Amino acid sequence: MKDQAEKLRQMAQKLFIPTPLSSNGRIIKTSVRSKPHVITVTSGKGGVGKTNFTVNLALALAECGKKVLVIDADLGMGNVDIVLGCSAPYNMMHLLEDNLEITDIMINGPRGIKFLSGGSGIHELANLSQENLGKIIKKMLLVDDWADVILVDTGAGISHNVINFVMAADEVIIITTPEPTAITDAYAIMKTFVRCHGTAPLKLVVNRVVDDDEGQGVVQKLVYVALHFLHLSIDKLGFVYEDRCVMQAVKKQVPLLISFPHSISSHCMNQIAHKIIYGEKITPSKGIKEFFSKLLNKVM
Repeated sequence: MKDQAEKLRQMAQKLFIPTPLSSNGRIIKTSVRSKPHVITVTSGKGGVGKTNFTVNLALALAECGKKVLVIDADLGMGNVDIVLGCSAPYNMMHLLEDNLEITDIMINGPRGIKFLSGGSGIHELANLSQENLGKIIKKMLLVDDWADVILVDTGAGISHNVINFVMAADEVIIITTPEPTAITDAYAIMKTFVRCHGTAPLKLVVNRVVDDDEGQGVVQKLVYVALHFLHLSIDKLGFVYEDRCVMQAVKKQVPLLISFPHSISSHCMNQIAHKIIYGEKITPSKGIKEFFSKLLNKVM
């Protein structure tokens, strides 16, 4: 099994788009495009608004001119399509079909964002033959030529699947609320991240706060325990205020930034998007190939 896993990881590393050559064999100079920034959004606990946050962050980033792909990696319980108000007839495993490309299975969303359902496909990667795995990864690599940002929405909890997505990302956003159980579960994600020797920057978002003081109190508590007990540094990314518009948007199945663009929570989402794009600390982007390489390393 280890030998097979090593072969699959090597395959993921070797798959790339060849450098274009002219008729005389010389390299054709082309503009170098930055690889997409892969951000995993996780929570440690269900019901904190993680998926709703992910979808609206995608819209806020798109408003800033970014091309965004959202991957629903909540295996078995994904609901990104519900928040977007669209249906997803395909998932990643449909890439095994010769007549389907990545552009066929991605769903077009508002403001030009695209959505890809992982379904059970990512979990099944480890059981695929080398030929089928290579087919999926090769088709997925085309995302690197289009996307600027890839948001991976994980399931709740700290299962192996969730941690695999956390460990593979360029950056991780942890969503919590002021509720004690949500704070405890967010800390559990941090502990697991340290135990697995994670290296990606961790960013914290406190959702459903009534005011800045409440949000700042949660941040200070988590930053303190992470630093003193885990020797882990965490950055505050922002707060999202408690807002009745959020639930109204969910019921309408129209994303918040579309249905209530001038709400206080929409303003918070736009501020967080700006901080990600224009923040002082810029995390190197490694693209979908490196993401899958790391993911396979953990899955196998």
